Amino acid sequence: MLQKLKLFNEKIETVRRGRFVPQVFRPDHGLTLNFATEKRLTVEKRGADEDATLALATTLRFFVQERDGISLGQIADIYESLPVEDMARKSARSAVDGLDKYLDTPLEFRLNDETITRRRLFEVLMYGGLAHANADKRVEYEQWTKGPVAGIMNFFFEDIVAHMLQVIVSFQNMNERTIRMLQSDLGVLPGSPGGAEPPP
Repeated sequence: MLQKLKLFNEKIETVRRGRFVPQVFRPDHGLTLNFATEKRLTVEKRGADEDATLALATTLRFFVQERDGISLGQIADIYESLPVEDMARKSARSAVDGLDKYLDTPLEFRLNDETITRRRLFEVLMYGGLAHANADKRVEYEQWTKGPVAGIMNFFFEDIVAHMLQVIVSFQNMNERTIRMLQSDLGVLPGSPGGAEPPP
């Protein structure tokens, strides 16, 4: 559990060092729709470029997939099994439940008269091309990332990920406190495996 909390925080630092955060968390992040003619629509998106998004997706997988044991849900499970204050347990679970509720809400527009949830858009872009190329997501990914609709879908993807990152980063300080507690309880010395700092 100690190593998983440390890995979670290490991946947060990877996100912080990347270019996605400064490109998306900016005052003018958004879209401009230009109707050049009656039949032609162009979309200008102000946000992350392709390289920044691909790099972010590589790290974001750790927080949303269960393979490495540090998905948000798994971290909440860890807190429920640790001898920590009830507030920490409740805070971790509440953050995960709140994010799930957010992801299950519909987007503010309909595509081909279809309501799309934030979770579905995230999963189609994430697993249809950015982080994986799953067959059940690939067709929609190709449809949603071409033409004027691509800018709209990419904007909403960035907006969803920005919300997810705020939740993920909210765990960092609590994790650091819990890591120190676990190291103290286990008698882990600084500089030893699991230690936070090298010996003086």
